[in-house]
Parts: sequence; C-alpha cells; structure tokens
Amino acid sequence: MTDLRCLCIEVRSAAQTLTRLYDQALIPAGITVTQLSQLNAIYQLSEPTVSQLSKAIGLDRSTLGRNIRLLESMQLLTSQIGQDARTRTLRLTKKGMAALKGAAPLWASVQSRLTQKLGTEKRELLLELMADLAATDLREINP
Repeated sequence: MTDLRCLCIEVRSAAQTLTRLYDQALIPAGITVTQLSQLNAIYQLSEPTVSQLSKAIGLDRSTLGRNIRLLESMQLLTSQIGQDARTRTLRLTKKGMAALKGAAPLWASVQSRLTQKLGTEKRELLLELMADLAATDLREINP
C-alpha cells in the first residue's frame, strides 16, 4: 500500500508546533517568533528597504507590509521614505532593539532544548532538508 502521509501537511503541522513552542517562550519579550525573525533581519541588514527585507526573509511584500504596520504600531520599528518615493527604509527603534535583545536568550533556550531533543546530527539533517525544500524549483516538480 502507498504511504498516504502528505509531506506538505506533515511539514506544516511540525511548523505550527514549533511556532507555538517559540511563541510561548517569547511571551515575556512581548513578541512572536515571526516578529523576532523580522526584527532580527532588519537589524542584520542595517536599515533595509521593504524589498530587500522581503527578499531576505522570503516573504511576499503584501504579507510583509501587514507585519511591518503591526511592528510600527507596537513602536518596534520606523519606516521612512527611501531614496525615492517608491521605497521605504526600515529601522529598529530603541524599543525594537530592547525587544530583540530581550527575546534573544529566550529564543536561544528553545533552540538549545530542541537541539538536545533531536541531537546535533538530526538537527543538522533537518536544517539541510528544509534548505533543500526551500530551494526547490517548482518547475522540476510541476512541469
């Protein structure tokens, strides 16, 4: 009999479980793991444009725009008109930097516990598999 487990559903289910785990751990920092990821990317990219951030984190601009508006309303970042009126540059506020710094040890604790649970080899294999899936050219699968 054919294995009927759907790869998509299995990965999504695991992602939802991991998201809940990280979000619960980050409650004291007042942000979610998605917000942490976006704040960290803005920090690492040093005042990126929305387009640069979208490309770096692999999120479509419309979803990212909603997330940016929420982070702005939380006073964690500011956006300014860039070199031309069509671009916006993103910058963390002092409150955003504090949230990022406060969340880092909470995030690191979850990372450490997950690595202990999986073991280093499985963790590395999981990261490799996820990178392979993320890099998949859909034309190879759906000609």
